[in-house]
Amino acid sequence: MKFTELPDYDLPGGTVTEWTPVAATDPAQWDDDARPLTYEHEDHIIRAARALDRGDAESSWLGAVFVIDRRLDEDALERALLTWVRRHEAFRTTVSSVGAGSTVQVARRTASAETISIRRQPARTVGADSIHAHLVDSFDSRLSPLVWPPCTVTTISDTDRYRDDGFLLVFAADHSVMDAYSMFLSINELRTMYDAEVDGTEHGLPPIGSHVDFSAVNRRSGEELPADHLAVARWRRLLEATGGRLPGLDLPLIDPPAAIGPLPENAREVDDRQHGWAQVVATADQMSALGAMCRAAGHSTQAAVIAALALANQELTGSSCLRAVMPMHTRHEAQFVESVGWYVGLGPLQVDLTGAATISDALAAAAAGIAEAKQTSRLPYPRIAQLLGTSAEPEFVVSYLDLRFVPGASNWPRWQAQTLRGTSRSDTEVYLWVARTPTGLTVSTRHPGTATAAASVRLLIDTASAIVASVLGTRLPDRSGGMFDADPMTAGTERQPA
Repeated sequence: MKFTELPDYDLPGGTVTEWTPVAATDPAQWDDDARPLTYEHEDHIIRAARALDRGDAESSWLGAVFVIDRRLDEDALERALLTWVRRHEAFRTTVSSVGAGSTVQVARRTASAETISIRRQPARTVGADSIHAHLVDSFDSRLSPLVWPPCTVTTISDTDRYRDDGFLLVFAADHSVMDAYSMFLSINELRTMYDAEVDGTEHGLPPIGSHVDFSAVNRRSGEELPADHLAVARWRRLLEATGGRLPGLDLPLIDPPAAIGPLPENAREVDDRQHGWAQVVATADQMSALGAMCRAAGHSTQAAVIAALALANQELTGSSCLRAVMPMHTRHEAQFVESVGWYVGLGPLQVDLTGAATISDALAAAAAGIAEAKQTSRLPYPRIAQLLGTSAEPEFVVSYLDLRFVPGASNWPRWQAQTLRGTSRSDTEVYLWVARTPTGLTVSTRHPGTATAAASVRLLIDTASAIVASVLGTRLPDRSGGMFDADPMTAGTERQPA
């Protein structure tokens, strides 16, 4: 499953219809909701409000695109979308901000499910040459953590590829109400609900909890957090190790002046729009082989991926410790497993390879780092940052998701499904999203929009992939200094490279 910006998905032109939630009353008139925001949501709101004060437009939406391989029944789709929006309370709540600068305060209001309906915009024809710009402009201009509704859906029908037998569905929502798992879950939910409406059956999806209820629990955990808690100490240790900033990628990101050349007249001095790419780096069979080796050594495939990145980082930078920020889901209660919302915590990832002589040692170091990050991620980082008196932002982020058992995952190739993100701006952030699916392992990246950053990130991933290939049995000359030969995990194996 790739995670890219919308222009990286090959969209056809066709008949475009927009579907938007509407409420019976203006959101400003909704009842006050005393349930607080998570610290992450509050931080997101305040950040957006300050950006608006500066006249900056921030794009923070997430979404997905996929093919529904049956005729578009607009009435059935409208009912399906209404079911989807009413099912998830996160879509029916809004937040207003008051004040500016450091005095921004927020308040929540929530609408009841029966007051929500779906508005269908009149269809229009959009050509293939402008379809991407049309959708990106629509999502960027309409989706914000400060404005309700936080989500929208667009269909593309009557295309050269799909006439009466299929259409494309693109949905997007602000990050405040949608995380990575929400994107994946929504693909299956929307398809399941549409099929049920067309066929006149029940959708059969399980009951779920509300992210708004989760928010209150999350908030309480932060309010009760003492300054001497172990989680606070772990974040402090990471910040101290990296000079008071959260760790960045230890490879060059900025082009040297000679490589940039003279700036065009009236050009921005720095264009901080981020770029990225996504590719499959291993097949399902290769991942199964790697997983079997890891289990035999008492570790997970996730540990192998993180160990490979740590080894690659060591080889390229000389540093024996990989440091990054690691997002982890916080869907620890069954009622939240399939609930749409922002269920993500951050953990401080440190993988120390000092003294590691074998791949088994590297796996153990990675497993220890992941376990610490996972435990720490249960507590909200923005609150910990308050306790530490820091405004440090994540700069190098590594996410690992095992999506093989997400509902609908086996259908993603047939549905041509792909997850999407809005445009980001930063000249320092590097994000790696590693996703294991039923078809293999995909790496998606986001990095500063320079040739140097692109080359550095590519080199890191290629080196890590080569290390995994070596573990699976393909010898690489002079790469390990005997590390792999010394490890019984790899002795006598004849595997295909990852």
